[in-house]
Amino acid sequence: MRDLNKISEELFNKIRARFEKVSLGDENAKSTSLPEEARFINFDYVSRDGTNFGNITLSIIDGKALRVIYSTNITNGLDQEHQDEWTAFLRGLRKFARRNMLQIVVTDITKSNLDLRDIRQQSKANSKLTNNELNIAEGKLYGHGNNKHVSFGDVGTHKLIIKHKDQIDPDRHGARARQIEHIFVETPIGERFLLDYTNLHGARAIANHLRHGGRFGDEGSELINEMVKEMASMRHFVRSMKNRTFEDAETSGMVEAAIHRYNEVKENLKKFQGRQGHNLLMDQIAGQVQFEDEIDIDALRERFVKKIYDDRFNEALPYVYKAYKKQKEMETSEAREFMSWADSIAETSWQDDSDDMDENNLLDLAKNPILVGMDGIDAKAAISSISFLDQEDLYKQLEVLSKTQGPDADARVTIAQWLASNGEQVLSNAIMQQMQQQIASTQPAPQQPQTPKQPVGATTMDEPVVNEELSIIKWLSGLGKK
Repeated sequence: MRDLNKISEELFNKIRARFEKVSLGDENAKSTSLPEEARFINFDYVSRDGTNFGNITLSIIDGKALRVIYSTNITNGLDQEHQDEWTAFLRGLRKFARRNMLQIVVTDITKSNLDLRDIRQQSKANSKLTNNELNIAEGKLYGHGNNKHVSFGDVGTHKLIIKHKDQIDPDRHGARARQIEHIFVETPIGERFLLDYTNLHGARAIANHLRHGGRFGDEGSELINEMVKEMASMRHFVRSMKNRTFEDAETSGMVEAAIHRYNEVKENLKKFQGRQGHNLLMDQIAGQVQFEDEIDIDALRERFVKKIYDDRFNEALPYVYKAYKKQKEMETSEAREFMSWADSIAETSWQDDSDDMDENNLLDLAKNPILVGMDGIDAKAAISSISFLDQEDLYKQLEVLSKTQGPDADARVTIAQWLASNGEQVLSNAIMQQMQQQIASTQPAPQQPQTPKQPVGATTMDEPVVNEELSIIKWLSGLGKK
């Protein structure tokens, strides 16, 4: 028989090492402080950047399975990066269950909190945990009724109201974080503020700032707005330049500084959402350095135009220059050591960027024809895991392709054209180049010209017998006399 006391203690140590405020319940669902007696473990799932996605209960009450019980709103509110972290968390629990010869049962519940009846049905008695121990908070993003155009997110006492461009599928993971048209922040007294952007990290940071006493339009909210704008402006520049090499050392330094700054802004916006986020924001305000240099866009443009220039770089270049100047001013002996460490972190963060993973997955997929299928179904399924291709206008183009050219048509050209028309010319060119190389490698080799036949009788040795008289032929064959 399995030693549940030992399993329970090991499971508690595993969870306690990763999460805070862990509550325990024994086999009768009564609160206990002894890990070995625990058959229920309850805690808030907090991501590594400090975002609280709601409450989870683990149960080993029947001794046969490790049950993971959580609200569906948790997974609906995860973006790609948080989704990867959630998957890794579940994978760790699966390994733990297998190691202890337990099944693992992951249960999504549709309610916003775990009702006391849910725990009571699993326990061996009618006793129960306290309300505080069993409360499961709302997931980060959730819906209301049958409205598929609006999502909500709770940030403490404040709320995010997200209006989508089109109807979403609430059962699809991450759907509520996509197709965003407007984001409002609502205070507890009903005030609503429309944000100038649709970045969820920025929206949560603003809401967290307001709930800690900040005001809309003050230095804190303006810094968050500027950081969101900076990240949006630099995103395409960083993605396009990260694998380029330049002979000019100063230009290379600008690219390195831009990559570091982009990741720094991205991480800070995530940290602003956490428990210490407001304090970190105030420290950022106090430590701001103003650069008064006038920026010559044309001169900076010349540094990158030799490779390939995109007019969208114009918005990024002032931030690139500021990041470079900031880095140059920090280059003391101690700062160089720090920057070496920071660059390694930035490089790792960039390599793990979900956009890059999606691009690589698309290029791998495009190595072979992508059959469009009936009504575009096959092509839609093939690209469904690539987040930036999850667009209705592309799906409609695939449907048209299927109707006009049949289900066996190759969807790659349509996808490449859509990417080019949506500002992803580099990625579009890469797909078309792959297709051209594939066509070139499958074309038959040109036939070698045949050597012309020698004219009959070109030499005396090759003179054919058919030119001899009939009598000579008979003589040669032994049928007659010469």
